[in-house]
Amino acid sequence: MEIVSIVVEYAGGLKISEGASFDPATDVVYLSDRLQQLLRDCDTTESPPRILVVASGVKYHLLQQPDGYRRGEVVGTEALQSVLPFGNFGHAWNRDQRHQFGRFAHTLSAASIAGAIGYWHATTVWTYTAAANVVMLVFLFVILFLRGMDSMNGE
Repeated sequence: MEIVSIVVEYAGGLKISEGASFDPATDVVYLSDRLQQLLRDCDTTESPPRILVVASGVKYHLLQQPDGYRRGEVVGTEALQSVLPFGNFGHAWNRDQRHQFGRFAHTLSAASIAGAIGYWHATTVWTYTAAANVVMLVFLFVILFLRGMDSMNGE
């Protein structure tokens, strides 16, 4: 068993954070009785919530099954992190440090797109190398922008 964080978000702005038990062998998440009662009470007045579970630093959707709650697919850019060379870099930092890293990544992202635009306009003879350089700068723009957004997610 592992202790995980549960975040319940309703469309009306209500956000509930709670701890829960998670069994990695079966992917079953055991909610506390108090949280289950709150969910039942809110079901009468609110639209269905978005329930997330944070296990090992990665966010997953929590899916309600007849036999309980199960961990679903990965949420957000965490799916990209397994492919990126700097995957979970920065997640042990506190909130302010992550925000600073996100701002730095966005600054590098802006420099990459500015470099791509400048390279595009300065090139008179297009070779494979010139095209590859522009494509790489655009690729860096996208990756750094997404990484910056993930670092500044506010949690």
